[in-house]
Amino acid sequence: MRSSHVYLYILGIMVALSACGGGGETLNFASIGETSNVREVITGKWKLTSKKIEGKKAALKDCEQDNTLSIQGDGAYVADNGVTQCEDTETNDVGTWSLSDNDRELTFTGNETTKTIQLKGISKTELMVETSVAKDGKTQTEIHIYTKIQ
Repeated sequence: MRSSHVYLYILGIMVALSACGGGGETLNFASIGETSNVREVITGKWKLTSKKIEGKKAALKDCEQDNTLSIQGDGAYVADNGVTQCEDTETNDVGTWSLSDNDRELTFTGNETTKTIQLKGISKTELMVETSVAKDGKTQTEIHIYTKIQ
């Protein structure tokens, strides 16, 4: 009986590792729900590394390549737009964050707004989120993939 538990454990690790490979496009949640460790895994400094708009891979703009998101264990966050700004009026965003919907929603309450995004996947090194962005009078769905840098 014990060998079947070990086999299932190893199989689970292999599935999780294979899901995180290949460019990070498919990530599995680690322990979602009552025994969740998402709060622990999500804490750190993340760098935006790729995105999809309406399901199609989109190149990062030069001004997005130095953007980072620091999620702190005390519930605070800093969204740093880096040195290269997309707009002259762009500022860093600071505030608080929280998890909801069985750790599948991440809400940021910042300087001027509150934004809720969907957690699509997380590992110790990658984070995938889905968000809605209003652009030119239309709302589009974007998938952002972040790589942990600290």
